[in-house]
Amino acid sequence: MEFVLDMVHNNPGEAPYVTKYNNPEYLHSKGFTGSVTHWHVNCGIDYSNTEPGLVAGDEGRWIKRHAEKIDSCLAEFVRHGVKVYPFTDFVVFPKSIWDKYGSQIGDVSRHKPDINSQVTQRLLTEQIDEIFRRFPDLDGLTLRFGETYLHDTPWHLGNSPIGENDIEDHVTLINLLREEICEKRGKVLFYRTWDFGYRFHNSPEYYLSVTDRIEPHDKLLFSIKYQQDDYHRMTPFNPTLGIGKHRQIVESQSRMEAYGKGAHPYYVASGVINGWPETENEIEFGTHRFTGRQTPEGSPRGVADVVSSGLISGVMTWSNGGGWQGPYIKHEIWTDINTLVMSKWAQNPAKSESELFNQTCKELGFSDSDTKIIREIAELSIEGVRKGQLNSYVSNDVWWSRDEFFNVAQCRKSIAEAYEQNLMDSILAEKDEAVKIWNRIEELSKSIACENDSEMREAVGVSCTYGRIKYDLVNKMWTLMSEKYRADTDGNFDKVKVKEALADYDRLWDEWRELERSSDLCATLYTDMAFRNSHRNSIGELVEWFKGNIGG
Repeated sequence: MEFVLDMVHNNPGEAPYVTKYNNPEYLHSKGFTGSVTHWHVNCGIDYSNTEPGLVAGDEGRWIKRHAEKIDSCLAEFVRHGVKVYPFTDFVVFPKSIWDKYGSQIGDVSRHKPDINSQVTQRLLTEQIDEIFRRFPDLDGLTLRFGETYLHDTPWHLGNSPIGENDIEDHVTLINLLREEICEKRGKVLFYRTWDFGYRFHNSPEYYLSVTDRIEPHDKLLFSIKYQQDDYHRMTPFNPTLGIGKHRQIVESQSRMEAYGKGAHPYYVASGVINGWPETENEIEFGTHRFTGRQTPEGSPRGVADVVSSGLISGVMTWSNGGGWQGPYIKHEIWTDINTLVMSKWAQNPAKSESELFNQTCKELGFSDSDTKIIREIAELSIEGVRKGQLNSYVSNDVWWSRDEFFNVAQCRKSIAEAYEQNLMDSILAEKDEAVKIWNRIEELSKSIACENDSEMREAVGVSCTYGRIKYDLVNKMWTLMSEKYRADTDGNFDKVKVKEALADYDRLWDEWRELERSSDLCATLYTDMAFRNSHRNSIGELVEWFKGNIGG
């Protein structure tokens, strides 16, 4: 494919990732044709060509230093022949621009631009012009419109330019960008469709209502996540892929924030290419539950099924990034497998996923016998993760565990449905099954030889034990969550079962902490807090409640 891209997206407000995927020499050696860099290039311009002297003082000095950093990084990519398409928030302007034009740009209270404002359009045109004047070696830009994070840009303000009249706003914005970036300058624009709700990213009707009004251009491509939602299991394949008249690239995340961030095995590439096992059955968008029907024959389940459309022109792997905070990994083995298999598939879609997997393992230094073990671990992790974290029987709140957090309140709807339908025992049995899978994964990891790479052997072993402990803990969490629901609805709970679960819960946390102490290659651990360190609705709060109410 023309575009074999990788993106390293840093956690907002944190130190950038230290990873070989920031190194253009490494990317070139692995066949990547380009990188979607997280450089905030829109914040490296001072508008001196159009607003001379307006951006000055500390603001101007910060922008100058930022631009010089970009210069240095960009020069390395040019030297190694890797094209650069920075991840960009358009219509994010320096504070001085907002001070002068704020009321003409849009809603000043939210710093939300109105893309239909003539002033906003003029400033956006000037922004694009200055980006390519200041950084002429850029090959194009990747647009984000659905979320805007300014944690790392202290002198800039802005928000999504898409308002309530969203379809019209998209058409206006895309046509302007197409003219300025693709037509006038011959640069590439990747327009990401990601947003919230059943809109551009998820709905074929919405997607076509926007894109059918845009004249195709060889350098205008739409960038789309492969699932009809975020990167989650129990989620349908994205029906906007392979339709319409515009070229597309597929986004694939290598270490998902909801499933460990690479701290333990979780093989993704097989599901992305060929479809996840659960998509053999129809899954309801939004509820993440089975409908009870089989997926209609011929319906696409993976990206390999839409290649024949002729629209799929590349893949963007997210080797790093997504979510907030930890876990923070110390070794990239599982990141490498997911990233390299997907990139190799983009380089040769005719090859089978299993062939690409074996080729990747060989490049990573595994012997044939070790590759067979890694393959079995990877395949087991697919259902070990899904059955451990989600359920096959009722709806799922797929965000209940994410990053380094557990928000148990988000499982309450699923547990209520399970009790109402007498399916709670089935869900808990599925959790037991997941623990058995993870025990097998840990056992297999002990057979890895890696005779010439003791660090790799340790990294594989520690990560597999990490996953086993995590999903055994998750199993106990589901027991506790289900008994708390009983306590809230019936006024009673099974004290024997809860005592056993609490004892196992404490023991497993102790084992997890000891694992982290024992190896420098162990990823940082989860916490017992809910999202972004909230005690409310956390597993820690639930455990405290039980310990205060268990009695003698």
